Amino acid sequence: MSRRPAGALAGIAIVFLFFAAPGGAVAGRPGPADALEVPRPAAPMRDVVWGAPGAAAARISATASSQRYAVGDGTEATIEVAVTAACAMNCTDADPQQIADLVGTFVHGPEVSLVVVQLDTPYQLAFECGFGAEACYFPGENRIVLSGNEEVDEDGADRDFVLAHEYGHHVAQHRDLPAPFPSAVDWGTERWASVEGVCSGRRHGRFFPGDEGDHYFEDPGEAFAEAFAHNRFPEAAVRWRWLSELAPDAESLRAIQEDTLSPWRARTTFVLSGRVPARGEGAAVEFLPTPLDGTVTLRPVGLHRRGYELALRSRAGRLLRSFRPRPTARKQLDFTVCGQSRLRLEIRSRSPRPTPYRLQIQRP
Repeated sequence: MSRRPAGALAGIAIVFLFFAAPGGAVAGRPGPADALEVPRPAAPMRDVVWGAPGAAAARISATASSQRYAVGDGTEATIEVAVTAACAMNCTDADPQQIADLVGTFVHGPEVSLVVVQLDTPYQLAFECGFGAEACYFPGENRIVLSGNEEVDEDGADRDFVLAHEYGHHVAQHRDLPAPFPSAVDWGTERWASVEGVCSGRRHGRFFPGDEGDHYFEDPGEAFAEAFAHNRFPEAAVRWRWLSELAPDAESLRAIQEDTLSPWRARTTFVLSGRVPARGEGAAVEFLPTPLDGTVTLRPVGLHRRGYELALRSRAGRLLRSFRPRPTARKQLDFTVCGQSRLRLEIRSRSPRPTPYRLQIQRP
């Protein structure tokens, strides 16, 4: 997993020399100071997802006082809001209850009680999130760092919109994806990623999950968070900078709602049964709907000992994977669905007589 060189700090490398070296980052996820040598992105970034805070960021966070506030969503849910000492003195819009009330209006699940929103001065924000970033998210701490001042950027995004974007990262951090895909914070949540064709886009070199350097605006994890914000603020005239094919529409916004309220948990299992024609007389054919991307497993649980062959084909008939069980080999077929909405399964017998079959199917 590539994670996450943002390039946002290139302009303040000298200033960072006044601070201690950054603390260790989570494997694969750099801390803010690790990005000093990465070029500044061509366009302003909405935010950065960091692995772990550096020493400077940790010192800033240590000055914050925090308290839990009700989100006002009709439940007893609360979030933690922290305000740095400097922000408490100098920020113009650092009302913790106002922040909590806004978070309560986002579509959310139980992950809401885990989030911490920290309000910084713009100067502190530059050190914690990076020069040019409007906010950042630390997945390992469930922490959003946001400005304590109300501002509107050149795309038309105000602070409420930016906070919604960050909360989209928080939702993704607490959602699972099926094998073989990486984390949802890089990829986007399962239904959304399937609707948007993230797997296919990654295979064809159009999308770059987890890459917030030169490919910030081709990163589906960032596009998911931005779409999450548009879901909350559908009337906001905020410019869409990401790839047009990832722009939110009715189907992808519906997927965001479903992924947030009814997260994907695990693959479902069912059994297909029937009879295979005798050898040379054709194949038993089944059509498998595969609306979600991820690994599909076919495991025979009752086929004749004389043998059989399985083949998965696309809707157009192209062979995708074939499988002939052998006594010393694995007795299942695995295939990664990557944009195929339906698979054609063919079962051929190697017996001179018709043969009953039972197949256990697992799919996302």
